[in-house]
Amino acid sequence: LVYVYSILLFLFFGSPIVSLFLRSILSQRNVQGSTISPFTLAYYQELFINRQNSIFYVPPISAILNSLLFALATTVIAILMGLFSTYALNRRNKVTRFLDPILMLPLGVSAVTLGLGFVVSFGQLPQALSIFPFLIPIVHSLVAFPFVVRILQPALSSIPVSLHSAAASLGASPRTIFWQVDLPLLRRPLIIAALFAFAISLGEFGATIFLARPEYPTIPVAIYRFLSQPGVLNYGEAMAMATILMILCAVCILGMELLGSKRSETTAC
Repeated sequence: LVYVYSILLFLFFGSPIVSLFLRSILSQRNVQGSTISPFTLAYYQELFINRQNSIFYVPPISAILNSLLFALATTVIAILMGLFSTYALNRRNKVTRFLDPILMLPLGVSAVTLGLGFVVSFGQLPQALSIFPFLIPIVHSLVAFPFVVRILQPALSSIPVSLHSAAASLGASPRTIFWQVDLPLLRRPLIIAALFAFAISLGEFGATIFLARPEYPTIPVAIYRFLSQPGVLNYGEAMAMATILMILCAVCILGMELLGSKRSETTAC
């Protein structure tokens, strides 16, 4: 039975990933009339060539850097919002009873709806056009925010109240209690929450397509641009960009997991 589940998991989760990678290195026809082998890196090389001299062409390295910067800003915003909201929810009063479902609203609202709402709210203001790139991390943080809260809230609730009482009886201020008591215990959940926020921002497309300017595309937007153009070459370039996104997510997740393990070992020692 375990083997059957393993095969099913690979079919539904592994095969799409493997297919993307294979499509990015398997040539379907000659690129620009040149003869290439069945296995080729031509699609990756074509990412850096603007053959149509399009004014909207952006090198893939720029799209990658944009995605990483937006994801980093998203992580900071989502973690800060998540921490404040988690402490508010932990008070357990009448206000927080209504606050909890309100904070979870982004889970029930499509990212497309959020992106369109931002366009309607800020798109009519001429001065807002210049800050559209900065709206992308904000809308990404709204998408990732409920996940951050759901990760941090159980961890904060599990901290014994006696620890806070003991620290307060020794003269520790609320700020000292946060830095010396809560933060070390929340370190692992914070890293996991940051991982989710970072990964969500890297792959978010629904809201980004409304807010991204032509000169500030993200990796998903760049993939969409290639797929929206006809031709096998554009299709291969889209597969190459999708593979790059997949590798970036894997590296980020692995790096954060290793960092979290090291910090946990340090705390235990």
